[in-house]
Amino acid sequence: MSEFEFKVTHKGSVAHIDLSRPNEGNALTRGMMFQLAKVLRDCGANPGVNLVVIEASGEFFCKGRDGKGESRAGMTPYEIRVNMMGAVLDVYKAITDVPVPVVAKVHADAVGFGSAMAVACDVTLAASHVKFSFPEIEHDIPPTMAMCAALGKIPAKALSYLIYSAEAVDAQEAKQLGIASKVYPQASFDADASAFIDKLSSKPRLVLETIKKYQEKATHASPDMALEYAGTLLALVRS
Repeated sequence: MSEFEFKVTHKGSVAHIDLSRPNEGNALTRGMMFQLAKVLRDCGANPGVNLVVIEASGEFFCKGRDGKGESRAGMTPYEIRVNMMGAVLDVYKAITDVPVPVVAKVHADAVGFGSAMAVACDVTLAASHVKFSFPEIEHDIPPTMAMCAALGKIPAKALSYLIYSAEAVDAQEAKQLGIASKVYPQASFDADASAFIDKLSSKPRLVLETIKKYQEKATHASPDMALEYAGTLLALVRS
């Protein structure tokens, strides 16, 4: 079987990555996750790309992980960490590694890994009918990896409830909780999301890079250091 390939299209300064498995609910195998991380980094390394969009078609944005055919037989704990857990974590890390904003264009429900990937993105656009859920506990799985993607984006109390209850939340509640950035009406979702993407991607790459870099680094800095870093970055960009 040939290696799976995601559909990547470039429209102006935007790289669109289609999850490309609508018949499987856009669920991804571990191998596909490693491939997605590579595609994300490749798109981000292209100096002509100002914005990266993760999108899909079909009944789900991403139904989660496709574990069919997977086996841990014969693997050491280290190999399980690298080859199995590492696939999921590499996607989250790749989203961070992309120097420009990564936008999740969530047209339909996101489940498990799909929800975590959406919340890990810098901007998450959701259609009004969409639901997000983290159902891992229903399968006796502690979703620590999904939680790590949401740390700092979903308030601790809300994240605890989402994880322990496994309840699905609608798009409006997802926005209130920090899962989604913006909710657009289902009927006009594609046009509204495209208008936002076109406007944002028209900004200089250096400006977009600087904003993402500052938000990532300053979050973990003391107030004084965050202030100093803000001034230093802006001085460098404006000089």
